[in-house]
Amino acid sequence: MLRPRSDLLARGVIIATAVLFAWAIPGVAVAAPDTGSVGSGSADTDRVDPNNYAADCPDALIVAVSGATDSTEDRDPLTDEERQLWSNWVGNVTVPTGARNADEPGKVGWMYVPYPSTYGVGLLEPVPTYQDSMTAGVASTNRILDENKTKCGDTTEYVLVGYSVGAEVVERVARELGHRDATALVTADDIAGVALIGDPYRPAGTPSLGNTGPAGGGFMASEPADYGALEGKITYACRPYDIACDAPQEIAVLELALGVLGQMHFTLLNPGETLSDFATAVSGMAARSIVHIITHEDWFASDESFLDVLRKVADLSYDPDGPDRDIELTNKQVVEALNWAMGPGSEVVQAKLADEGAGFVEDNKDIFDLVVEPYIFLGFIQHLFYWNNNPNDPWYWESEKLVDWITDLAHAENGGGTAAQTDATTPGN
Repeated sequence: MLRPRSDLLARGVIIATAVLFAWAIPGVAVAAPDTGSVGSGSADTDRVDPNNYAADCPDALIVAVSGATDSTEDRDPLTDEERQLWSNWVGNVTVPTGARNADEPGKVGWMYVPYPSTYGVGLLEPVPTYQDSMTAGVASTNRILDENKTKCGDTTEYVLVGYSVGAEVVERVARELGHRDATALVTADDIAGVALIGDPYRPAGTPSLGNTGPAGGGFMASEPADYGALEGKITYACRPYDIACDAPQEIAVLELALGVLGQMHFTLLNPGETLSDFATAVSGMAARSIVHIITHEDWFASDESFLDVLRKVADLSYDPDGPDRDIELTNKQVVEALNWAMGPGSEVVQAKLADEGAGFVEDNKDIFDLVVEPYIFLGFIQHLFYWNNNPNDPWYWESEKLVDWITDLAHAENGGGTAAQTDATTPGN
């Protein structure tokens, strides 16, 4: 059997990890600025766009989740920061949508989700890890939906928009919301549409704003997604070689590495914390893996591999023993389980590992594409090229498509017909 060269495998993981941290570098944090109140409270009226009717229960309310380093936990949801090349990406959709509908007061509004939007990269003091940021973003998004549903009732429907890290936040919200009971405060019926831009969980090969999408998928996961009652309301925007959403499909080791890194702080002046976080992540994953395996009684006879389990438990939101159980292992029980695996149960474990050898190679066969394909040259650039609203250029950019899509949704939800699919050519696609 041909075996992958370990040096090429390592190079692939290092390149993709470097791209991940390239996104985080602009956000090396010293301290979070005070940008106003949290939730749907009062805003700095001088910075609220005159076309933003979020405070007045509009027909369609855009709930926008920014990308990495582009939000804070105390950001004011109603105010707009100045749009610059390196920040306020989703403002390239919200503000133009308001301008498009300026002749119809109350048609649209928008709110920005306050959350840390960090990778755990700090300078003087720790900032929230990637996974902590995800958890905070999901909670903040749901809080905005709940507060506005309570305030506006059925008057307003919602369009969820997430970019990059924010797309993962929206992804998690959508997957849970689509399976809510009809008696929940906010259900799928309240959601007009969901836009996921540069989504690290994009299912491989899904269309991009009405066009054929790139063949790859999200670099955190690329399997088909279950959105429940939101199925048919999801739209993706993904540019070729944007490694966040168009990564090679079989890169299981990289997905595992990112799951571990997402649990860690990277405070530049405190490297010891990083080492401690790594040890905590590894020990926690070991315990959660054991819980997963012992609660799946036929696991050793199943097709699920150890690598599959590790990828699952690296996500701290994953419940290894299911919603109706809460198994907590002591350190002694973990040691006993490991001793069993290396002692009396070693034949069973070794047989499982032997069966997984070929599967491991198959699950990681596309790592080399990160080296031979132009991800290192185009990945970061393509991840930034969704945003352009220049009416004088000949191209129909993703941000312009999204403005049209949201406007169509706002009119459709008000009895104006069905939202149209965008099918014009996008630059780079």
